[in-house]
Amino acid sequence: MSEETSVTSDCMRIGFYRYSLHNRGGDRMVVDYANYLAASGHRVTFYLREMTSIFTVDSRVEITHVPCRGRLGFLLYPLFRCFGQDLMIVDIIHLVPVLRLKNRILYFAQADDVEYYDSPFARKGIDTVYRWYFSRKEPIITVSRYLADVFSRRYSFDNSHVVTNGIDLAKFSPDPDPGLMSMKEKRKAMLFMARGDHFRKGYDLAMEVFSRLSRDDGQNLELWVCGQEIPENQYSFPVRNFGVVDDSRLRQLLSSADIFFYPSRHEGFGLFPLEAMACGCVPVVTEAIPYAGFSECLQVAPVGDVEAMHRLIVALLHDHDRLAILREKTKNDASRFDLQKSMELFCHTLERICREGRP
Repeated sequence: MSEETSVTSDCMRIGFYRYSLHNRGGDRMVVDYANYLAASGHRVTFYLREMTSIFTVDSRVEITHVPCRGRLGFLLYPLFRCFGQDLMIVDIIHLVPVLRLKNRILYFAQADDVEYYDSPFARKGIDTVYRWYFSRKEPIITVSRYLADVFSRRYSFDNSHVVTNGIDLAKFSPDPDPGLMSMKEKRKAMLFMARGDHFRKGYDLAMEVFSRLSRDDGQNLELWVCGQEIPENQYSFPVRNFGVVDDSRLRQLLSSADIFFYPSRHEGFGLFPLEAMACGCVPVVTEAIPYAGFSECLQVAPVGDVEAMHRLIVALLHDHDRLAILREKTKNDASRFDLQKSMELFCHTLERICREGRP
């Protein structure tokens, strides 16, 4: 496994084959990388079934609609099709077997796909695909050293190129909104991202934590929710639903909130806690975050430990001085993860992989 250095290359033709492009951290990274590649003179194409993303795709990136019905149709569509790209990038492992029949594939591992599922049957199926693919020893890109190490230990796979995710420090910086600050009065605000993929993101765990906080600390807290709505009369503390927000509004919310709650069971990386830190918000996370130990600003609980998560949040709610000290340190610590460096490294890694695959 290796960190890459700069190389030069001719124009690459790069395709991203994805069922959808929405508003998750993984979608953000794919858009940022595609935009950077296109701005660097490479030809980039998204092959998509659905696109509802708030992220801006560069006009130089071509978007091709995949004419199929449902997820099964999308899976089978490339079965006998050559897309004419130097590399077709996929970040879901079960797309690899059909795409690689006629195309050169690069697996961009943003997570351990086995951990997406609670079902033992589904986990076994994904594990089987991984074992088949990794036995071929073809190069992949992972978003963290942690993820590369998982593949190395489990599958004896050592051809991972690590390109650590970064955050856009120009988009994410302290920008508190006076209206939001006034609205919470003397309470502390905790921001929670409610989205699909409930099992992996620990949505059920969050509901247990909220119930405990409602019983014990309702007067000190209000909950701000982005994404899916949570009933506003369910707890003793105020719940405010903001829906899906763009980066500008997300920056204001993170800058105006005090705590960011992220109870994931698994993460390949996890962008949101770093974005929160860049805005001066203290994250409460689990050990699923690969970088969880790099900063004291990250309040870390064992995966699935509702009691520990509840205890960390209560401590922050009641220790105002400590919370203020941590908020002062968050931005500087988050600055170590710079998106510009990540984009450059991603491009250089693709150039090397393309070059090494030529006759």
